[in-house]
Amino acid sequence: MGLLDWFRNIADGGKKSVDATKSAVAVEAETRGAEVAGLNFKTAVDAHMKWKVRLESFINGTSTEELKAEVICRDDQCPLGKWIYDKGGEKFGFSETFFDMRAHHALFHRCAADVLVTAQAGEKEKALSLLHKGDYVKASEKVKMLLARLFVIAAEGREAIDSHIKWRGRLQSYIQGNSTETLDVATVSRDDSCTLGQWINGIGGERFGQLPAFAVVRSRHAHFHRCAGEVLATAQQGDKEKALHLLEEGAYPDASAQVAAAIVTLCEQQEAAR
Repeated sequence: MGLLDWFRNIADGGKKSVDATKSAVAVEAETRGAEVAGLNFKTAVDAHMKWKVRLESFINGTSTEELKAEVICRDDQCPLGKWIYDKGGEKFGFSETFFDMRAHHALFHRCAADVLVTAQAGEKEKALSLLHKGDYVKASEKVKMLLARLFVIAAEGREAIDSHIKWRGRLQSYIQGNSTETLDVATVSRDDSCTLGQWINGIGGERFGQLPAFAVVRSRHAHFHRCAGEVLATAQQGDKEKALHLLEEGAYPDASAQVAAAIVTLCEQQEAAR
């Protein structure tokens, strides 16, 4: 099991049964490849999971750490929290997965503080119960899963692909008058405003910018948005039937398919290079 597969397994809820020793060795050898946007995701996952051991040691009286509930309850003091409010937000701010992870990370720290306060009040058994059951466990597992999912997104551009595929449905809904979105031709025609465009100009460019296959993705994506802008302009001129026809045949569907194919090629080349 390589590094990306390790993250994929966590992102899927650890559904695959793997040889833990073999996996740990393989993943540890690739740890450097886990760094994206200033954060080593492997180290971040490991550090997050160690919170349970740290709190358990405190509860059992075997810890030498001086833990303070007023610090632990904050989500911007640990290394992951500092990254979330700095480079993480800058690079992943477009991602719903990032926002979910930030919210669950904040909840996790509140739960961790509750465990600590309970232990400091002398209620050892209750503190251990909070640590091993309920909201603390759920929040901790969610943070781990979302961190892994975020790494997979960065490595594969999966979320960007999904958002690209949704364009057809968004435009069709708009043309048919079923959309609540306010779309304008100038914005839709740009290739740097959508999720995929932000990935191309952000994390995707950082990881793959030197590859010829990435240049193909960038070029085809720009062409796609010009075609999408033409479809929208036709709809806004009142020619609904022609707009729907453009959406189904001709330049737009061809451009959309070419973007998806280019991304798949990029991902396949990266996988083959591992």
